Amino acid sequence: MQYLIILFAALVGVVFITPYFIELLSKINVTDLPDGKRKLHQSPVPRLGGLLIFLTVIAWIFIFYGDLNSIKFFLFGVIAIFSIGAYDDLLGVSWYIKFIFQCIAAAMLLIHLMPAVSTLTLFGLQFSIIPATIIIFLFIVGTINSFNLLDGLDGLVSGITLLISGVLFFIALNQLDLFLLVLLSTLMGCLIGFLKYNAVPARIFLGDSGSFILGYFMVGAVLQVSLNNSAKNLDLTFPLILLAVPIADTIKVFSERILSGRHPFIADRNHIHHIIFSKNITHKTTVFIITMYSLLFAANAIYYRYYNEIGGIIIFVILLIPLIFANKILNFIINSDKLLIYGRTVNRLPQFIISFYKSVVLPVVAVVVLLLLIYPLAAGKSFSAGFLMPSLIILVLLLIFTLLNYKKNKLLTDVIVFFNILIFFVINLSNNIIYEDITELPLLGNLTYHLLVIAILLPTVGFFLLFRDRIQQKRESYLSGLDLVIILLVVMLSLTSQLIPISNSYIIPDTIFRSFLVYLFYKLFIRLQPKFRLSLYAISFLIVLISQTLILIF
Repeated sequence: MQYLIILFAALVGVVFITPYFIELLSKINVTDLPDGKRKLHQSPVPRLGGLLIFLTVIAWIFIFYGDLNSIKFFLFGVIAIFSIGAYDDLLGVSWYIKFIFQCIAAAMLLIHLMPAVSTLTLFGLQFSIIPATIIIFLFIVGTINSFNLLDGLDGLVSGITLLISGVLFFIALNQLDLFLLVLLSTLMGCLIGFLKYNAVPARIFLGDSGSFILGYFMVGAVLQVSLNNSAKNLDLTFPLILLAVPIADTIKVFSERILSGRHPFIADRNHIHHIIFSKNITHKTTVFIITMYSLLFAANAIYYRYYNEIGGIIIFVILLIPLIFANKILNFIINSDKLLIYGRTVNRLPQFIISFYKSVVLPVVAVVVLLLLIYPLAAGKSFSAGFLMPSLIILVLLLIFTLLNYKKNKLLTDVIVFFNILIFFVINLSNNIIYEDITELPLLGNLTYHLLVIAILLPTVGFFLLFRDRIQQKRESYLSGLDLVIILLVVMLSLTSQLIPISNSYIIPDTIFRSFLVYLFYKLFIRLQPKFRLSLYAISFLIVLISQTLILIF
């Protein structure tokens, strides 16, 4: 519960502050200008977004983690890498100066880690302390650079970091590493909030300050969870698999530049995101594809760590092939006539089914969802009192944010509905109703409240996603860049909770998934019935307020 509070606090803080920070950066002209060549944005976009993440993470560590002396070198490295990134965002700096500061940050991280390391293992090979130190140092510098080089599309690095943070959080929870739990829960909260403004179309960029510190946080966290403290051994294979997308992309691009006689640090358009985007694939879809591929590597990293090392290495090599030959594979897929099957299916669906869905299914499901939200309140046996005060604070902040921004940006305030639904289900975590059997179905087995919500909403939302072009009267984007990242985060958390042996770990992904399904239904309903937007928005606050009142009463 403590780490959920940390995540929520970071999330709400970033969501609340970022609009004002964007306005400030625009006024002082700290923006990234389009160049019409390598950069894909068409108008100036504020950068230095890493400052928000840096300040939030540092503040939360000081507040929630007591033993600062044990992590002082880690923090020195954070300050060093952020400083050079921020300087570059503001004034610009040559590549070799950045490289020097990356080496300083890597040295600080080494000092933090090396007392617990005597040997290093990489793909079954073992190295003594001296070569181990050199390899780890190069790995740290290379990973920081790889995150920076991958930061070429809106929300790409933020989304991948969010997924990796979710995996590492569960591993840290299994190891009871208190520092990493504070760091990763704070980072996940920051990134979910920041992605609302950084996802397609981005209103603010990470900048070098952001991509550098995210790379530093990820490499530091993944190396720390890879330590075997009793044997004083660090298995570098797990970090390499988990961070494969940025690392493999960087190695591939650098190799191509060197082999063609070009400087390895001179930018070009040969990164994986440039290749996919060049195939007339939308910006949002490109980010989704790469982030989803990162999810596959993350799942394989867990498989390697907890189940089968040899099998994990074999799958790792197989997964690398599409990453290396992405250009040829995409050309083959795009030229295939099989891509037309989906369009033909959509067009052949009888119109009366679409009309029935809009006029009957959606209203009925809306009433059922409302009843499902009332049910835990009416029949609840217990509520999570430990979350009362934090949820009250969060609710007040969200109300203030609503009063200031509802008329300005309705799309932004819709995300608050997701926060409210999530808070509602978190308050009800200790409510036995959520996982109690409602009835027993023939062949299917026991039906719980959680499964009932999924059984009703998943096909309803899925049908809309498949046939939205015919259901909507006008062509609009339904899923935002942040929505797509949250979908992948839910999948990753679900996989991780199933694969990592932690008691009751399924509750976290279950709660997020259930909340997100209700939120997606809210989005499609107000898209088709916009007159209900304000009413449903108010109900999202009301259910949280009632839950909090019941805690006080009972």
